[in-house]
Parts: sequence; C-alpha cells; structure tokens
Amino acid sequence: MRKPKSPVIDLDRSTCQLIARHARQRPTAIAVVNQDFRVTYHSLALHVLRVMDALTAAGLRAGQILGVETNDRGLHLLILLAAEALGVTTLSLVPMELEPPANLDRLCDRILVSRPVPAADPTKILLMTPNWIAYVLTLPTQDEALRVTDQRLEALERQPAPDALVRLIKSSGTTGVPKVMRMTHLVQQLTLRKNVYLAAPEILRQPDYLCLYNFSVRGSHARALLILQLGGTIRLTTMNLISEMVAAGTGNYALFLAGDLVRFIRAMPYRGDKFDLHIDVIGSAVPATLRQELREKIAHPVAVTYGTNEVHYVSVVDDDNLGTLFPDVQVKIVDGSGNPVPSGERGLIRIKSDTDTDGYVGAPELTRAAFIDGWYHTNDVGFQPAEGKLVVLGRNDDMLNIGGVKIAPGPIEARLRAIDGVRDVLVTSIDDHQGASVMLVALETGPGGGPAKLGELIAPIVTEYVSYSRLIKLPLFPRTESGKIRREDVKRLYRQAARTAIHPANNWPMSCVSSA
Repeated sequence: MRKPKSPVIDLDRSTCQLIARHARQRPTAIAVVNQDFRVTYHSLALHVLRVMDALTAAGLRAGQILGVETNDRGLHLLILLAAEALGVTTLSLVPMELEPPANLDRLCDRILVSRPVPAADPTKILLMTPNWIAYVLTLPTQDEALRVTDQRLEALERQPAPDALVRLIKSSGTTGVPKVMRMTHLVQQLTLRKNVYLAAPEILRQPDYLCLYNFSVRGSHARALLILQLGGTIRLTTMNLISEMVAAGTGNYALFLAGDLVRFIRAMPYRGDKFDLHIDVIGSAVPATLRQELREKIAHPVAVTYGTNEVHYVSVVDDDNLGTLFPDVQVKIVDGSGNPVPSGERGLIRIKSDTDTDGYVGAPELTRAAFIDGWYHTNDVGFQPAEGKLVVLGRNDDMLNIGGVKIAPGPIEARLRAIDGVRDVLVTSIDDHQGASVMLVALETGPGGGPAKLGELIAPIVTEYVSYSRLIKLPLFPRTESGKIRREDVKRLYRQAARTAIHPANNWPMSCVSSA
C-alpha cells in the first residue's frame, strides 16, 4: 500500500482552519468550481463567514445538531463548513427522508431545508428562502472583500476538541430505516488521513477533484474535506459530464460507486495515450476484466476498497479480490456463535479500527448487538488467507441457499458484470410458484436492453452454480442515495414482469423477463 512521505493531514486542524490559511497564503487559488462559477479560497472563506452569520442569526449554537437538505451541492458544502466552524454537528439528508412518517426531531435540533417539511416540528424548520440564499451566495464587492481582515478570518479558526461531535453519518442499507452514527473531529481527521494512503503524490501536491455525488454520501463528503485541507480544487459535476471533462484533461481525481464506474469507463474512448485520472471505487468489487479495461484507458491504477460506515476503510482490494488491511485495522473471523475459526476458513468478519464509531444513535439494542468488547460485528462473510490479508465473499444475509447449497453471489456478479453491455448485476434468490428458492439474476443494461442474445452470454456462467435460474433485465436498478441496489424492489419488479412474461422453451436454463 502506498504511503505519503510525510503526514499531510494535521489531526488537530479543522477544514475551516486550513481554508483560512489558504485564504491568506493563496487567496486567488480556485477552491470550488460549480458549473460556470469559480470560487477562490478567499471568496470561499467569505461565503463560509456569511453562512456562519446567517446560522447564528437563526439561533444555531455550538453543540446543536443541524439537519441539511438541499440539491445545490455548492450551497450544501458551505453550510456543512460553516456549521463545523461554529461547533454545530451536521446530518445531511435527502428529500425522501423528510416525508411522513419521518421522525427527524429525534436526531436534529434544527433542520435547514429548501422547502417546507410536513413531517417535522415547524418550530425546528429553517427554510432556505431566496433572500437567505442570495445573502450567503452573492459574491462580496471588492471593497467588502478588502475589509475582511485577519481578525475576521479568525472566526474560522476555532480549535475543535478531538472528541467534539462534528457529523452524524447514516448507513447505506438497502432496506429499513438507516442507522445513524456519530463522528468526532479526531475520527473525521483519521478518516481523511486514510484517504491519503490511497492518493498518488500528484494528488497530494495539486488535487483537482471531480465530485459526482451528494454530500449525504460519506465518501463524497470526506473527499471534499480532504481536497480543501490540501488546498486543491473541487469540481461539482455529474455522470453526464465527467467523461467529456476527463477527455478534455480536466480533473485528476474521482470517486466512483462501482456501478457508475462501469458506465464511465465504457463511455471513454480508446486513444493512443491514456487519460490522467486517479480513481477510487467504493460499493463493491471491480472484476479483473474491467480493471484491465481501465488500465488500457487510464494512466493510473484504480484503488478499490472494502469498508463499512461503522469503521470506515478496512482493506485495499487487488485484482484477485485479495484485500490488504489498512494500518490500525484488525480483523478476526468467527463462526455463528462468535468463536474464532481455524486460519483460512470462512466465517463472519469482526473489525477493530482507530476510526470506529461508538454505536448507533437512539438504538441501544442494535448497538449492543453490533459493538462488543471493542469489535464491530459485521454481517459480512470472508476469510484471512494470511496475516494482514482479507477476502470478503459478501453479506451473510446475501448468501444464497439454493436447494440446500450455500452460494456466495459476489463471484458470480463479478463475472457477469464483465460482460460488455451489462452495467451492473444483482444475484439473489426468489421463491418460485411452488415456494422453492431459486436464483434470480438481475441485469442493469441501460435503455438499449444490452446486447443481443444476452441470455446466451450469461447462461454458461450461471449454470456452473445452478441448473435453473430466473433472469430479469432492467434499464436502471432502483437504488439508495449512496447507489446501493434496492434488492426487494428488484424482486418486486421481477414478480410484476413475470405475471405477463412469455418464457423461453422448457429446455432453456433461464426464465427471462424484461421490464422497462
């Protein structure tokens, strides 16, 4: 694993402290590019100060928790920075979390939103009115900017305590209510330091980050803070634009969810020289064939990691799905009763890390079940082929029981995902009309439906594991805010489509339906 020559991240400093330093030392350097707007570090500092004034005028005080929901990522980032400078903890929200029967009052003292929220106590709502947004986003005049003295910038330099609560983060589960976890200043800084382990020297010297995701996604928020602490540039962009930007030589660093990486790399053209882009991937494994395609188009190796929101990074995963543990991470493999299994055998993964959270907010029973004697008890299955190494096979509750045989879906998904024209894959199980569990293979193919005779391409892979399965093709998978597939929604779509589907001949190994 690559390590920086010196610790770039100062564990004591906050992001706003370093923004103030950059505003003094490099005032004209570009901090954020949002569409056609280019914000220098000096202007960024002024914007954050204005938001701090607005939050203070609204009654926000250090120690309170502020929920934030807005689809303007530039504004969202300013609010998160200003709140941290004030000592206010933030929780990033998405619109669906604000609908009834949401109970955000149990988590937030106030909620800053772009529209009224029917499910929340109206006395807690802070509405982003047009006047409020205009106040915090309007660039100051030259005279106003010149009047910002070092004394004013000192408002950004409040020294946070290591155990100060700076952020509430949510699990990215595909079902149920997301679990909420606390993040202290120290854990946040240690998280950023682990991001540095993944970064090449060019990134550390002059990062130019293509930011694709909302800041409710933990990885997106963490990398934005990292870039600002390093004095780099954040470019707020979208999946529709990123291929064109990379082809034009814009940006040198990006985070992708695994499914989006497939779409991105297959949209990039082959050319004589390679594109200069450093890529981090989260969400799932990247098959070897896709890694090879990346090598042929991109100048730098992809960094694929395994981790959880409860502990952050655990390992860096190579082409053969072999993970190397991050520093300060310990792993043990246990059976269903919590007893260690023999070396090299498969079992449930337990993790201990310096970036652990302390449990789930307002969920003592879940906390007691998952955090025991300093270890986080995951529901992931894996094994350790050697000390410091880890192979993750998948979720324990994702393991398929087909005819009494336990099957790990991860390896099957990786092979199917490598087929040209397949954007993403979900392999799960579903009950047939007789109540027996059968394998369901769901393919995300985009609007075109994928290549002709797709069933014939995937059948040889699937029939290595089962003699009969079900197949559904979808243009796009239903997903959570962090990009994970909503498996129960996929099953529901299959059931709906299967009611009217005309199945292939009986000797075909897969029953196939499509859904638009």
